[in-house]
Amino acid sequence: MKALFVVLLAACSSPSATPDAALEPDAALDAQIDAQPVAGEMRGIWVTRFAWTTQPQLEAIIDRAAAANFNAVFLQVRGEGDAYYHSSLEPWSRRLAGALGRDPGWDPLQVAIDRAHAHGMELHAYVNVFTAWPTALALPTAEGTKPHALSVHPEWLAVTSAHVNADSEYKWFTAGNPDVRAHVVAVITEIATNYAVDGVHLDRIRQPGADYSHDAVTEAAYAAAHAQNPALTWSSFMRAQVDTMVADIHGALLATRPAAKLSAAVWGIYEPLPGCSTSQGLRDYHQDSLVWLDREIVDAIVPMMYWSIEPGACTDWATLARGFIAETATRQVWAGMHALDDSAFDFAQIRARVELARTEGAHGVMVYASTYLDEDPGRWSAFVGTAEAPSVFFEPSPPPYMPWK
Repeated sequence: MKALFVVLLAACSSPSATPDAALEPDAALDAQIDAQPVAGEMRGIWVTRFAWTTQPQLEAIIDRAAAANFNAVFLQVRGEGDAYYHSSLEPWSRRLAGALGRDPGWDPLQVAIDRAHAHGMELHAYVNVFTAWPTALALPTAEGTKPHALSVHPEWLAVTSAHVNADSEYKWFTAGNPDVRAHVVAVITEIATNYAVDGVHLDRIRQPGADYSHDAVTEAAYAAAHAQNPALTWSSFMRAQVDTMVADIHGALLATRPAAKLSAAVWGIYEPLPGCSTSQGLRDYHQDSLVWLDREIVDAIVPMMYWSIEPGACTDWATLARGFIAETATRQVWAGMHALDDSAFDFAQIRARVELARTEGAHGVMVYASTYLDEDPGRWSAFVGTAEAPSVFFEPSPPPYMPWK
């Protein structure tokens, strides 16, 4: 998206300055008009694959987001080893036309790009990296010429030390097999090459649990690495496999669409707060999201902090957000939040989170998800408010400026 520019400078001159002399500072100001980017902030909305089934429904969601002064749509285009766009690598999603691999007759990703760009918004392709197929469903034979990856490569399945998938929600791809990582890189490269996306957004960029993935290829790789470094733990090794996946995607995106932003939705608790025993990305899911910031292999992380501001609680949104924001260094943190608090829409909580994110120095916020805002049109308009009672997104804003892009 084309950058927007403003000048926040005031012209000044001494009382004795001549008219000609007064023109010189103006020339300097004109130069700064082209040099000073608006800082901006991310105002992102997650649009999952469950939120729509038709083109009019998808376009209407983007229209509502634009009217509410969101500036970026994160559209899920890969959920379970499938595609919501024309792909030469993976089959069309079963959700679009009723069968895996069946052409729906339209291209959701292209439609979304066109609609978002018409509103002056960014469109990010939101990709589930390692989820492969719902656990409860048998994997069918895909229609057409592109089979599902797991049907061709059952050895790509992530498994526990008992060599089974124990996750009740999904079968997952293993992070430890280089062929899996190469396939994911090819998927991202295809998207970035064929579509004018403003970014790629990684979700499920982890493994399903601490005991994964003990598939044969990953176990052999760990055995070889451990022989070279007997101090290497399974957790450290597996985190390195996920890190490598992120780094490989980052490199592929730089090579194909360097202006596109790479972001990742990450577990909302990096490590438990003091005195707490909650889940955590680092130990439980082989996800070291802060290392990705330090290594600059993502442009932004989005901690999925789907809890309320509740001082003293082990899931207090404010404390968790401050912890992530403190680690931004040279990259960005977009503070993620759920649209609901305790299953209810409470805009006072949303306002408090947005304002805290701004105060603490986050580079913006992202809201999960359009589905919950669509339950009542007033939920979208609450972000804008009125002239008499302006709300958090009353004034439009560009996305956050990234000087390295």
